[in-house]
Amino acid sequence: MRNLPKINANYWLALVAASIFGTNSGDFVARYLHAGHLAGLPWMALLFGAILVIERSARHGSALYFWAAIITMRTAATNVADAFQDFGISYSVSILIVLTCFAASVLLYSRVAANSANEGTIRVNSAYWLAMMLAGILGTIAGDFASFRVGLTPPGAACVFGGLIAASVWWFGRKGSLLDPVPYWATVALIRTGGTAAGDASAQVLRLPLSTAFTGLVFVGLVIYLYAFQSTNRAGPRVAPT
Repeated sequence: MRNLPKINANYWLALVAASIFGTNSGDFVARYLHAGHLAGLPWMALLFGAILVIERSARHGSALYFWAAIITMRTAATNVADAFQDFGISYSVSILIVLTCFAASVLLYSRVAANSANEGTIRVNSAYWLAMMLAGILGTIAGDFASFRVGLTPPGAACVFGGLIAASVWWFGRKGSLLDPVPYWATVALIRTGGTAAGDASAQVLRLPLSTAFTGLVFVGLVIYLYAFQSTNRAGPRVAPT
């Protein structure tokens, strides 16, 4: 993508909001739109591809395209992760499989995008989207595991991982290494995990349809405010493979 958000505190806040909303939207698509966990994936893949094509050809660039792609992928990742349970695959096996794939994708990204951090952002290409998808799948499984198998409950897991997210951003940000591949993707995985727990906690309180509407409104309102009206959050156009 060419038009990317600057990675600052607002970026991480928007990513947290996307992760919470994506948890609810994934469950809503599967249950209330009757798409199941896998049947809706081709449509989400088409939507994701359309966003990338439109962003590349748009005359006026905007980081909003990035966030549209992020929430589409997060919604799909929620359903892919839940499909593991449909097939009776245990948490220990699914976490091991996805964690291994995620680690390999981070290694791939670190090689193809080495030293690519520029103007407060990082390169977003096919390796990036692969890692982001796997981070979403891993975070969904890990969030469910922490909430329901470890016994933290969704609110408890959200609080625990919220603390870990804050610590990760503070620690790596203070060291100036937050844009390096491993710290960046570790933080993203924590956000995906905490967002899953927070989304489930919201759905327990509000019920899924209302929770989806509420978290969606928060996410959309936040990214529009931050990336349509505040130019300080935009890294500017950048030519890079998608």
